[in-house]
Amino acid sequence: MNTQITHRFTIRYILALSLLASLTIGGHMVVQHQLDDQQNDAYLINYAGRQRFQSQQIMKDVLLLAYESSPLKHDSLQRNLRATLLNFENFHYQLQSGRLDSANSTFRNSLITKKLYTNLEPHFLVISQQVRQLVAKRLSPAKSALIVQTLLGHESQFLVIMNQIVGQYQREAQDKVSAQATVDKLLIIATLLVLVLEALLIFHPAVSALQKTVAQVTQSEVQMRAANAQLQQTNQELQIAQEKLLQKTSSRYRQKLVDQRLRLGLLVQGQEDERRRLSRELHDGIGQMLTGLKLLAENIRSADQLNDKDRQTFQNLKVLLIRTIQETRDVSNNLMPPVLSDFGLESALRQLIDQQSRQTEIVIELHSTFSGDRFGQSVEIGLYRIAQEALHNAIKHAKASKVHVSLLPDGDKISLNVDDNGNGFRPQRVKVGSHGLHNMRERTQLLNGIFEINSEPGEGTSVSVVVPVPL
Repeated sequence: MNTQITHRFTIRYILALSLLASLTIGGHMVVQHQLDDQQNDAYLINYAGRQRFQSQQIMKDVLLLAYESSPLKHDSLQRNLRATLLNFENFHYQLQSGRLDSANSTFRNSLITKKLYTNLEPHFLVISQQVRQLVAKRLSPAKSALIVQTLLGHESQFLVIMNQIVGQYQREAQDKVSAQATVDKLLIIATLLVLVLEALLIFHPAVSALQKTVAQVTQSEVQMRAANAQLQQTNQELQIAQEKLLQKTSSRYRQKLVDQRLRLGLLVQGQEDERRRLSRELHDGIGQMLTGLKLLAENIRSADQLNDKDRQTFQNLKVLLIRTIQETRDVSNNLMPPVLSDFGLESALRQLIDQQSRQTEIVIELHSTFSGDRFGQSVEIGLYRIAQEALHNAIKHAKASKVHVSLLPDGDKISLNVDDNGNGFRPQRVKVGSHGLHNMRERTQLLNGIFEINSEPGEGTSVSVVVPVPL
């Protein structure tokens, strides 16, 4: 219903505005046309007045020329008269044809004006012909006097008719102004009538509908405020219930994280304990046995009595025992280096770097400001494993030629950085768990630290770990 009312008022309003716009544009066009006509009328009256003046100027120059005896002045008067005659003729033909070339204006002569120009034509032709004879060559005084007498007779009649033409132009201009005033009055009356109709058919019904709508809106607002108050109360109750639920959920989630971290920590601790046990058994059990075999082999005195083939086999056996002992020591050290528990993280990192440098041709540097400081078993083991994994990735996967390891204090935190100049990669495209990144990230989380990795193809890789720990 409201949509239909709005649509009806919209159509009426558009029609009223269109009518007003049409009246305004039409009135403007009529006024502009009248202004152009008035400008043309002004040109007409001006040209006709100048034509009357030029006829008098011609008579003045004719009289001076007829009675001038000086040849120089006579020639000057002839030139002036010739120029005035040319303008006189041009003005006459332009006024007759209805086109003022110099003013770029066109008009249409009325029947009365055309009749006046018809009456004026014989006098104009006589004046034009007589003056042309006078300026063509120097005539005798008798001939000049006859021409002057003829011109005086026709010039007076010419002025009388030209005065009538000027008066007719003025009357026609006044008639146009009166007609324009009538048109303006009609436009004003039509505009006022349209405004009155708008007020009766559009604005008054619109105001009534608006008042009714405002009353409905006011009543709806009162109802909405009551509903809003009830809704706010319900919302507050819902917020209280939501906060309680959120607290319970958050508590359960934190407890779940604590339990998960505890289980993960226990798992890692179990792994490290198993590594430590296996390292100790390799070192104390198999390592000692292999060392004993090596000593027994070295104490065999009858080896010199063997033939060349057996002697070579015996030498290969001793070399194999030495390599096996060294490999056993390396495996035991990788599982749990004794220097880590005996001398701390910095010494363990130096031993790891020395070992990797001997096994590869990669340049590995360590920069640290710690000297024998200890940070707790979990922190030292976690950072050592992260550094071990990062070096392994740089050597095996990145194909780096230079690796820089730094272990520096950062307030109440420790910062470990491993930077290489290898191939690099896009971390976001690496699968979960690939290249040991997942293990490094989990160990950092167990230490409540921050793990970051920055890498781009061809620009190397930087692994950064910051963990909180009091020195």
